[in-house]
Amino acid sequence: MSFASDFYKHCRESRLAGAQVSVFSGADYQLDLAYGMASLEDGKSVTLSTIFRIASISKIVVAVAVLQLVEKRLVSLDDDIGDILGFKIRNPRYPDDKITIKMLMTQTSSITDGPDEGRAGYNNVNGTSLPVTLRELLAPNPGEYYTEATWSPNRPGEKFIYSNFGCGILACVVEKATGEYFTDYVKRNVLDPLGVDASFRADEIINKEAIADLYYADNAGRLRRSRSGASFVESVYPRFPLGENYRGPAGGLFISMRDLARFARILIDDGAYFGRRILNKETVDLMLQIHWHGADKSYQAKGLQLKFINQFGPTFKGHTGSAYGAISYLFVNREEKLGICFITNGGLYRRGKKMYDVQENIFRSFLRAYWPRRPREHVFSADLRKPYGTLNDRAIFFSAPPRIAGDDVFLPVANIADIFDIAPETADAGTILRFRNRRVIATEPRLSLRKVCAAFKARYRRRGDEIEVYY
Repeated sequence: MSFASDFYKHCRESRLAGAQVSVFSGADYQLDLAYGMASLEDGKSVTLSTIFRIASISKIVVAVAVLQLVEKRLVSLDDDIGDILGFKIRNPRYPDDKITIKMLMTQTSSITDGPDEGRAGYNNVNGTSLPVTLRELLAPNPGEYYTEATWSPNRPGEKFIYSNFGCGILACVVEKATGEYFTDYVKRNVLDPLGVDASFRADEIINKEAIADLYYADNAGRLRRSRSGASFVESVYPRFPLGENYRGPAGGLFISMRDLARFARILIDDGAYFGRRILNKETVDLMLQIHWHGADKSYQAKGLQLKFINQFGPTFKGHTGSAYGAISYLFVNREEKLGICFITNGGLYRRGKKMYDVQENIFRSFLRAYWPRRPREHVFSADLRKPYGTLNDRAIFFSAPPRIAGDDVFLPVANIADIFDIAPETADAGTILRFRNRRVIATEPRLSLRKVCAAFKARYRRRGDEIEVYY
């Protein structure tokens, strides 16, 4: 059975209202499929041009915008966000610890979305047009919008806590660093160069009639419209002062999957889409390596605003999304130059092991159809006098200097995982690295590269300051 047949079957079985999927690989292959209805009430079908609100996949686009500013040296990943935003931002429990851009990208900043009840905190302000400033939400004050619940008890940089607010703050960083509205900056520097009809503001979509309605399933299994496409156009956020537009970026990009695949290609094509450069290669390499790993029910490792998954076998990097009944994902494997973008505007899907069942079923069918039966040989090489090595031609930057002992090299666990393109798993016994039905358990921050290669049946070679790993 072909991937297309599988896709339509999974859509029918989950009684999806509508859906799109785009699969892309290599330099020029792309398969785009559409299914079902963009509006059940209006009898409007999903086409390849139908535009969806893609939920949290949007966070990758925000990250790309910030990383462009890093390339321009307007900001750095280790900058104190308070220095950029114009007021001191500290977790009250840790007044001496700065909060950095990188912490926001790895969701370890200790900033939470706050409570769901009442008026205080991001969750209760998001979705409104109340003129509430970042300072009112983040800096301790007696006002009605500040709550201590915005801050987790964890030290900044210590623990992963999923935060939509953190992504909104990144958008404010873009505004303060550029003097330009986030939505305008992204459209001019990321979306328009790709030639896509997309925006974080629905009223700026060219083909507004193509925006899909979204649906929840009620307890009786009927699909009920949660948002119409027209409602997104009619209820865009006002433009708040520069540096205060934190509402919307975490999930509010409107785009088709065919166009989203253009954006996703920059992650497998070294920052460019058919010659149109969005990021430098070194920046994409940095995005794709592990910057956090640990214990969380939904996340085991993150790059820079990228989620790592390996529950289906090979490691893919990207993001999932869920809002108003729509569920989505964008995932790529850079080493095999392979990716997938999927969305549905609602259906009778159920929670699976790590994603919803229809998402998992479509991903398994995608792997069966497109994952190579014999993945190519991978080569990691490094000159230990330099702060990085290369996997094939992708740079892996060492998070700490290699420690040399005889003919062996000891590297941080995250860097070992990067070398084998795997996502670490945290368990009571330690950090587990799984590779081709073999595993290594790390109980220390560093591992012997030579011993890991032996356990994984990979070839290890060291000559002076140079090392090579083949698998």
